[in-house]
Amino acid sequence: MPAWHVDGTRMAIERVYGRRQLELARPCLRSLDDRQFYARFHYQRAVSTLKRYVRVHLGDKDFFPIAFGVDEPEWNRFNVMLRKVAADLTACIQSLHAMPDILASAVYYSLALDRTIKPEKGRFVNHAFLTASISKIEDLKTVNSGLRAATRGAMYKHLAALANQSKHYSIVFPALNSDLTGERSERYMLVFPHFVARGATHPQVYASEFLPPIYAQISKSVLETGHAIHACLENAA
Repeated sequence: MPAWHVDGTRMAIERVYGRRQLELARPCLRSLDDRQFYARFHYQRAVSTLKRYVRVHLGDKDFFPIAFGVDEPEWNRFNVMLRKVAADLTACIQSLHAMPDILASAVYYSLALDRTIKPEKGRFVNHAFLTASISKIEDLKTVNSGLRAATRGAMYKHLAALANQSKHYSIVFPALNSDLTGERSERYMLVFPHFVARGATHPQVYASEFLPPIYAQISKSVLETGHAIHACLENAA
């Protein structure tokens, strides 16, 4: 799918709905790009932090004396590294989890839906509210399809559980998994352990097998929805 030329969409918003509407939509459109950058930045920094630690401090060392605190100075160094990694991975998760709601706001203001559709009691526009509100509007069928794709599937449900658990209860702290078989391409991998949230058990997942695919899913949804927004604006012009 070709790139979404957001500048063209901004110009179309102003042309169809006026300058004031553009000023309402502009922060949401900007934040979609920012949140994708933040998610990439924090994930890549977490990966780099781990690789640097392994290269400089582990090498061919036996990891278990460190992991079990036998070597206290190395345990302290390892713990600092893991806390830095946890900070970045948690920030990555929160940015990814925010994107469907920001995308919904981008649709809401870009298409001037704020003039006719209002959340109850002054609440924020969010993904669930908007997809439900426009589900029966035929002209917005493609827009709604793009929006819904962001939160589809078990992988997104796991992302939402991680984000909400860390926001409302406690951070799901990543661990370092070491392969002793020699069969895995990467000896050390970051893993989110299984956890229970709201009565549901969520399984262990490897960060490198989980975060890049869900990033790709949400980014594709942004792209599809962006093209749909632009098409609606062109049809309204």
